[in-house]
Amino acid sequence: MEKEAKNLDISKLENIEKPIKQEKSKTYNLLLDVELELSAILGETDISLKKVLDLTKGSIIELDNKTIEPIKLLANGSEVARGEVVIIEDNFGLRITDISNKDLINKE
Repeated sequence: MEKEAKNLDISKLENIEKPIKQEKSKTYNLLLDVELELSAILGETDISLKKVLDLTKGSIIELDNKTIEPIKLLANGSEVARGEVVIIEDNFGLRITDISNKDLINKE
């Protein structure tokens, strides 16, 4: 049974106003200078204490993250974004591909 498409009369819809952008509070501005510890998590694994004690220079620990999966970016231990590893001259970097909690990070 096919349903018949109907035209929508938009003249009957109410005007919806865009939300008013709220001015930043003084507290918000004070928080902008707070320093956070950022960590990029390549992957995780569970291993026994015995295996940790047996680690030597050159040991390899297999992580649960696949090479195609995004890397987690943590701020003070809480995930705030994900991204991909990039090389900048002789250093590693993280290109952000996804913001985890857009309520915490305000884009203007």
